[in-house]
Amino acid sequence: MTLEKLMAEIIVCFRKHAGSDGNSGTLSQQELSEMAKKEFPSLCQSPKKDEILKDIFAQMDIDGSNTVDFKEFMVFLSCITIAVEDCCKK
Repeated sequence: MTLEKLMAEIIVCFRKHAGSDGNSGTLSQQELSEMAKKEFPSLCQSPKKDEILKDIFAQMDIDGSNTVDFKEFMVFLSCITIAVEDCCKK
């Protein structure tokens, strides 16, 4: 798969999950939680996943709007990708 296709898939994934409440431009905390469970199943195995996801949402919501827009989502995705790559080096 090319990076171009991966970028398109990321956009489609964001819009699919963000659109569940009728607003495809932002993710609510509930939508982020549902997305994480479907798209990051191995990261959602912790019994404290709800608390962890709440903290992640608060960190992602850079502008304090109580929603996560695509730019905020991409900042998060970039950070988590870097963290995973760092773990893989060890």
